[in-house]
Formats: sequence, structure tokens, C-alpha cells
Amino acid sequence: MKILIIEDTEPISKLLKLHMEKWKHKVTVVDTGKKALEIIKNEIFDLILMDIFLPDTVAYDLIPKMKKEWSGMNIITMTGYSSKDVEKKVRSHGIMYYMEKPVSLVELKSIIQHMNKKIEN
Repeated sequence: MKILIIEDTEPISKLLKLHMEKWKHKVTVVDTGKKALEIIKNEIFDLILMDIFLPDTVAYDLIPKMKKEWSGMNIITMTGYSSKDVEKKVRSHGIMYYMEKPVSLVELKSIIQHMNKKIEN
């Protein structure tokens, strides 16, 4: 799978990228919503894994802009600052999964495998 990680905390993005590449995925990492919008104008990703709170935006504002480029995006959001209100806001934009940090790599791998099978079918 071709995966875009949108995460501003470098140790987290490096760890996620390392594991996803071990799982044989092609991974691109950006650290702001602006960079994410720029890259999705030129590339299509099978999956987007994004932090909800970024330096320049929040996921529930960014997702609609991203979906204008391609409405069929598969998105997993993650946050270390979870609340029912935040979860409700991001889920209202049709995300696939909502995860709380620290993200379980076992759970993430399982979700990615499930999504990969879904995409292949």
C-alpha cells in the first residue's frame, strides 16, 4: 500500500514509517496540513494516517479539503488528546478508524491489513 503519514511529532512519524516500511508499504511523511494538501494534489495514496492536531490545522478542518481532491480517501486519525467531541467531529467526515495515542502497532498493523484486503477487493 501507498501510505501518507501526516504527523508533526518526529519521533512518532519516524517510528510509524519504520514499521510500515517493514510491513512492505511505501510511506511518505509530512508534518503539516499544508504539506499534506500539496502532496495529495499530485499523488494518490491508499491510506492516510493523520494526527488530529497539527501545527497549522486540525483534522476535522483538513479532511474536507483533502476529500475535495479525492473523495474516496481511506483515513485513520490518531490523537493523544482524545475527547468524545473531537472523535465525533472527525468521524462526521467519514474516517475509517479513530485511534488514541500511544498507537498500538499490533492494532495498527491489523487495521492496515484489513484495509489492504478491502482495497484489493
